[in-house]
Amino acid sequence: MNREHIDELAEQQAERRKNLYHGLRTDKTHVEVNKHPFEIVYDYHQAFVLDKFVERFSPILNKYDYVVGDWGFEQLRLKGFYRDDMKDVQRAQTIGAVQDYLYEYCNFGCAYFILKNERVIKPKRSAHPRKDERRHKRGGNGHSRSRSTRASSRSKQQRRKGRNFTTKQKAAPFTEKKRTPAKVKPGSGKQVKTSKQASAKRHFTIRQK
Repeated sequence: MNREHIDELAEQQAERRKNLYHGLRTDKTHVEVNKHPFEIVYDYHQAFVLDKFVERFSPILNKYDYVVGDWGFEQLRLKGFYRDDMKDVQRAQTIGAVQDYLYEYCNFGCAYFILKNERVIKPKRSAHPRKDERRHKRGGNGHSRSRSTRASSRSKQQRRKGRNFTTKQKAAPFTEKKRTPAKVKPGSGKQVKTSKQASAKRHFTIRQK
């Protein structure tokens, strides 16, 4: 994508935005964008240009107490900041840290301006954000499961309840069998070894006369 094509797309986007947002300068230090009032509290090197501000404007900026615009490479960048006494806000997001923002993220000595939002519009938050997130993940309102799904789950639970059995079985009582000694005829000359002797020495021979 070459530079000419990028510039053409930027011009098309700016043309579309002109039809969405309309700017009006009510006096030297006050302007309106779609009837939303702003006050110009600081303008360094005449950085504020109403038409350019309207082109880059977004309704999300209405929730901030201040809007800072800086120029770099002939492009305007906008960033919102909260007031210093705002609770639960990091210092880098408050207007008191605007100089740090200009030093770290903007071109040295660039033109910039600061607007004060005279009618802050806070975004609406749900009373149960976590519940809404869970519903969004499930893809419904929490009751979107079909009847067939609920019926199948109930049938599974019923089958599980009917399977009240255990795989463990009691072992039969162990009884040791007593071995009867082998009878040997007298005078046969055979020597019979007992079980203790057999276990002590497994290999044996039978001597004959």
